[in-house]
Amino acid sequence: MSFWDWFRFVLLYNWFFWWIAVIVIVLAATPFVHRVRLWQARRRFIDSQGAKLLNPQNADARFQLANLYADGRSWRRALEHATDAVRVAEANPLYEGKVPYHFLRLLGDAYYHRGRHDEAAAAYGRALEVKADLGHGDALFGLGRAWLRKGELEKAVDALRRALRENGSNLEAYFRLAQASALLGREEDVASARREFRAVAASLPRFARQRRLRWRLAFLLFPIVRHVA
Repeated sequence: MSFWDWFRFVLLYNWFFWWIAVIVIVLAATPFVHRVRLWQARRRFIDSQGAKLLNPQNADARFQLANLYADGRSWRRALEHATDAVRVAEANPLYEGKVPYHFLRLLGDAYYHRGRHDEAAAAYGRALEVKADLGHGDALFGLGRAWLRKGELEKAVDALRRALRENGSNLEAYFRLAQASALLGREEDVASARREFRAVAASLPRFARQRRLRWRLAFLLFPIVRHVA
């Protein structure tokens, strides 16, 4: 059988081959499609909010743009615009010197994902000092992760436990708490975090966006990934 005959009969007429090809193409195209959608969303936002962005006192438009970049996981640009939003809010008398909680929380997220953990912890700390209508769970979780990365384990455990008291459905928080406890040599606390994680993961509805499979695998491979922050 010639190569062409083999290719035609073994591959072209093999449905399994085409399923694999489709999966590979989809996986390869997903990042590109995501970037195109982010670019389109950014252009729509700039077209509709351009005048507000030109206003040197409009902090909210800058925050919305930063949040748009954060949703697209473009953290360098998110940090740039979140920093600008906080700066404008600090100077705008309408805010009475109090930067909104969600501005500071997003600034902390951007610093964290850029690997600037000292600045992330400082931003989250500022967020905790500001009133938040929905509570401080996200800032506490971010602070716990930042302290974990900085090696301040006792502080990380305290912040993560407080975060879970405010939002007990945060699956990643259980894993990070288990990590910090493991680094402190507290195996009973690790086992407790794992039990709580399993109970919460099993109770969450299917539509909950908590990446259950990822964190279940992380706990399954915990002896390997326990030191991976």
